[in-house]
This record gives sequence, C-alpha cells and structure tokens, in this order.
Amino acid sequence: MIEQIKKFYQHCDTNHCHKEFENSFYLHDHNNSKCEATSDSNNATCLIETSDNNKVDFIAIDECLISESNIKKCDALVAKEKVVWFIELKEVNWSINTSLNVKKRRNARLKAVKQLASTINDFKSKGIDFQLYTVAGLISFPPFALSNPTSLPSTSSQARILEFVNLCGYSELYEGNHIVL
Repeated sequence: MIEQIKKFYQHCDTNHCHKEFENSFYLHDHNNSKCEATSDSNNATCLIETSDNNKVDFIAIDECLISESNIKKCDALVAKEKVVWFIELKEVNWSINTSLNVKKRRNARLKAVKQLASTINDFKSKGIDFQLYTVAGLISFPPFALSNPTSLPSTSSQARILEFVNLCGYSELYEGNHIVL
C-alpha cells in the first residue's frame, strides 16, 4: 500500500508524511497543521496499538500528503499488511451545555464522513488500488479514552454508514479512540 501511495503522491517523503512504527503510538491533531504520530500520550486523541510488533505505516494526510484546499481530507492513514484505516480526529471544544455538545458532535460526525470519503476517493482517482485491502474509516473525538472502535446501532449511525457507502463504496465506518492492528 505504501509503495502505491508514494508512487502517486511523490512528495510523501519530501514532506515527511510517512513514518513506520513497530510499537504502539498515539495520534495528535494540531489546528491548521498536519497530524502527528508519537509515543507521547499527552494531548492524544487516538491510540494505534500493534498486536505483534510488526510494522505499522502512518501517513499524515491533511496539510502533508494532500494540501489542496479544494479537497476535503481526513487527518491520517494507518496501514498494516492488508488493512487500511483512514482516520479523522475531531478536535471539538466541548461546552458545559450537554445539548450543545450533542449538536457539535453530530455536525462533526457529518463533516468527518465527507472528509474520510473524499480522501478515499482522491486516493482512488490517483490510481491507488484497494481491491486486496480491507478499508475502514474512524472518527475520533477527544478526550482520549481507551475504547475499541464502535459503530452504535442507532438510526443516525446507520445513516452515516449509508452516506459513507454512497460517497466512497466502503461500509466499515467506526467511532472511537483505539485501533489494534
């Protein structure tokens, strides 16, 4: 997968978008900057855990691999063997007003689905072939909490998954702060 990405996004190495990890790592999002992968859990939004210490590839997408402003894009991609996760970290300023937070989370989810699908479609339009891969999207909200990705069986989550399928052709859409590869 990484070879395909580097072939079609030739600036990947020049922009330092790609890192390899053999141990678990955290993802941090910085406003108007590229996503960062690090071993530091401070201010992390998501944990990428390796189950067997085999190589996991991380690619910063927004403001690194894809910088065009006319393309909605997610923050990062992680890949291991035949599994690819596109990840959108939603850094939301929460309020003490619960109903306002519900609205913020709903709006952030709707935007995230479009960002994930648009990124996948940009990859496909460049010629990246996902046929042999399992492709999934993850929407991750702070604060970081160790929980496996879930897709709640609610009407609204089913509508988001259907929109994801209609936009990019994949149905694996989750929400959470932890992926085990």
